[in-house]
Amino acid sequence: MNNMKILNVQSLNQVKRLDYFIRKVTDCEVIWGSYGESGWLLLSDKNGRKIVPFWPEKEFVNEYNVTHQYEYFPKKMDLYYFLDKWINGLTKDKINIAVFPVMGKESIIITPLELKDLLENELEQYE
Repeated sequence: MNNMKILNVQSLNQVKRLDYFIRKVTDCEVIWGSYGESGWLLLSDKNGRKIVPFWPEKEFVNEYNVTHQYEYFPKKMDLYYFLDKWINGLTKDKINIAVFPVMGKESIIITPLELKDLLENELEQYE
């Protein structure tokens, strides 16, 4: 992916980034997170609630990690494994999801079950 595409996609507002994320993740059947020595990157909101960020492509994870100087690396996960295993675990642990965060822009924070519904609705379009 070239730098211009990265910049163009990152410049989208949070709703358009969510749309891009849903389309890309369901098309490739892969979701990307940020992983390091201590496990998956966990953030928190202003109230201290845990949030795990996910991205549609490896390059965006790299960009986020470099920008924030995180010593993490992109790690992909099969979409169906994410839907079958992770959604339930995140829900149980009360961890929400930051969809496609980028530096200097608001991100949509969504519950795991809301994201599951969006992804499954999009997957139905492919059947």
